[in-house]
Amino acid sequence: MKRIFVTGFVFLLLGIIAFTVSCRPRGQVSQEVSSDGVLRGSITFATWGSVDERIVNEEIIAAFERRHPGVRVHLEYIPEDYVARIDTMFLGGNAPDVLYGHPHYFSAWASYGLIADLTDRFEADRAFYSDPKFAQHMYGSFQYKGRSVATINGHDTLLLFYNKNLFDEAGVPYPNDTWTWDTFLDAALRLSNDVEGPERRYAFTFPNWPPNLFYLIYSFGGNIFDSMDNPTRVVFNSPETVEALRFIQDAIWRHRIAPSWTTFVEGISFDSGTIAMDVDGCWAPVGRRHITAFEWDMANMPIRPGFPQRTAAYYAGYAVNRASRNPDLAYAFARFFQEDEGQEILSGLGLITVINEEIASRPEILYGPGFPPNHGLRVSSISYATNGYANLSNWQEMIEMVFTPNFDDLRANNITPEECAIRVHEGLERLLRESQ
Repeated sequence: MKRIFVTGFVFLLLGIIAFTVSCRPRGQVSQEVSSDGVLRGSITFATWGSVDERIVNEEIIAAFERRHPGVRVHLEYIPEDYVARIDTMFLGGNAPDVLYGHPHYFSAWASYGLIADLTDRFEADRAFYSDPKFAQHMYGSFQYKGRSVATINGHDTLLLFYNKNLFDEAGVPYPNDTWTWDTFLDAALRLSNDVEGPERRYAFTFPNWPPNLFYLIYSFGGNIFDSMDNPTRVVFNSPETVEALRFIQDAIWRHRIAPSWTTFVEGISFDSGTIAMDVDGCWAPVGRRHITAFEWDMANMPIRPGFPQRTAAYYAGYAVNRASRNPDLAYAFARFFQEDEGQEILSGLGLITVINEEIASRPEILYGPGFPPNHGLRVSSISYATNGYANLSNWQEMIEMVFTPNFDDLRANNITPEECAIRVHEGLERLLRESQ
């Protein structure tokens, strides 16, 4: 209850800040751009990420400053508690001009009027944003109530990773595009054993974070809401979703191909060579390209007969603080991440599959040293992916209060798949009403 009270208090204060911003006379918000249209002045940019991601962002800042001599972009690197820190900055009236984030972050901030409506700028830049090189179906994920609120860097889908050495030892054919979930299960049974003790071998691990299990719900024909980009109705409790949840529970307790634990166990992981398969994001190859103990590759997600192939994807982009004193410069910097130069720098890191599919598909990006033969699936798989984030201001609360406890109970065999579906459905309905 204390956490809920604090969250509500923060949202109340954010609302007050938003009201203050909306009432501020236009003359008090100045921008440092001259009558000749040349961008000048400085802005701040906030992001999180690994050290490598910080370096890439610094490279993008340097490239942007070279293009616009005299401007300065100051990096606010926040590797931990990012959203809480940004919320605090909004409360203090000193939030950064440009903010990196996921769609549901932007929805939360937009619901309090804290980030800029970029729709008119997008309309003015229609020729740029409508270029077919962009995966344009992602645009809807970066809208709030039909208004554009962020530019986009790219996406990462979830795909099947497999240890070729363990497959060879077991005499199991590698995954291919004909694999169904029954094929997956048959292979997993041959790749695992039911021996107690240190010789115990699992074939697979389920991701711990609840949204990383959505790929299975999608693949089995289920959904979370009627639309993840514009949720208006919960559709979680369906026969398809129940069967997906049953597959998870049966894999752990009936077939014993996957462990039941919901936290990392040292020494048992795909990267250590002790697990034959796992589902992970397309950011994983960057770390795995350094693996030398075994050979590995990627495959498309298995299918359920009678249903289309589906997986989950996660998106990120850049919003502009509504109270920025230099909104033109802030927008230009947010746009730069989607321009060719920015996309080229982002794609070089390998963690992000950029929205520019021409750049994302370049051989030098996909098939560098250590990357697997099927690395190109990170680009093509977006065609059958569904947003893994609901575009709701309280999406994080749904994850923490609804999905996590019920998915943990499912994996611990404390509740049935039917009970899990009902509990999640009812919890989502309650929180969806609160978000509207």
